Amino acid sequence: MAVPNQLKNQHLLWRAGFGPAVEQLNSLKSFTTREVYTALKKASSKKPRYISVADNYLDGLVMGIDEVSKAQQRELSPEEKKRRQQQNRQGVRNLNGYWLHEMVNSQAQLREKMAFFWHGHFACRNLNVFYQQDLLHTLRTHALGNFRQLLKEVSQSAAMLFFLNNQQNRKGHPNENFARELMELFTLGRGHYTETDVKEAARAFTGWSANARGQFIFSPDSARLWLKDSTGKNG
Repeated sequence: MAVPNQLKNQHLLWRAGFGPAVEQLNSLKSFTTREVYTALKKASSKKPRYISVADNYLDGLVMGIDEVSKAQQRELSPEEKKRRQQQNRQGVRNLNGYWLHEMVNSQAQLREKMAFFWHGHFACRNLNVFYQQDLLHTLRTHALGNFRQLLKEVSQSAAMLFFLNNQQNRKGHPNENFARELMELFTLGRGHYTETDVKEAARAFTGWSANARGQFIFSPDSARLWLKDSTGKNG
């Protein structure tokens, strides 16, 4: 017995989105699965709008970063530091809630479903709401694109760089956490790389970091030291 279009399309909308809306149920039988999938792709083809949930207090802090020295920032009172932490935590909660609303109500169901998938794949915990906003935008922007490009963008995000300690990765004192997780969790998987691969990847990532605004930066002073070849020249 052939499966009716309505059941096929309901299954598709659950797999490629977050399920059919109530008002869609009666019309699903009128379309082929290919037509529904084409509509999903078309609705998800536009670049997503950046989601910003940071309140005025945090926005003001970021806008003043260029005017406030690092020394002054370190002199925040315990109460100010506590307030900043609380605001960031609330901002991350607001970001999660807003994105859930977007998942449910957006026409770009395929994009949001794939962004949700990549969000689980590139697991990252960071309580800086600005960094998390940027990472989420990266996942949503490249959710249906090239994996190589997505991996590069995620690897250069402040949220991931700081979560996996790559700002501590300096020449002569490599921190292998970022390189190891990149291979083990994000790309190759256990058993498909060696410890030498991890060490060399860590050296390649020295100098990668982000500034206080979350913008990717490369610091030559922290960058890798190349081993000298047999001729005594830098390799």
